[in-house]
Amino acid sequence: MTDGRINRFPSPTVPGIADSARVSPGELIFISGQVGFEEDGSVPSDFARSVELTYAQLERALTVSGATYEDLVRVNVYITELDQEKLAIWRATRDAIVTSPVLSASTVIGVHALFKGAAIEIDAIAAV
Repeated sequence: MTDGRINRFPSPTVPGIADSARVSPGELIFISGQVGFEEDGSVPSDFARSVELTYAQLERALTVSGATYEDLVRVNVYITELDQEKLAIWRATRDAIVTSPVLSASTVIGVHALFKGAAIEIDAIAAV
């Protein structure tokens, strides 16, 4: 899919994602690791809730930079204790939140631990 500046190339093996993206010259936004906590600072006990709160923080970081989910060209997702169940929950929750017709290039990585016990963290690059 292309919007003139961002060209996303669909993955031949994983439906619904782009495995690469080409960006014409312009501004890039680099978003450091975003995590989602409850208002009291606690880690949600429900993984889907953690995903929702983390994507809310990602959206906040995009918005203050003048970007949206559609401007994302690269996303790294870090999940503690990653297994197929968590992967499915992450994907279903993300798909309900990020409704862009073609998703950015992305990688999901299982990790041992994250900031303050978070279950998920996301860093990203957007082009505007």
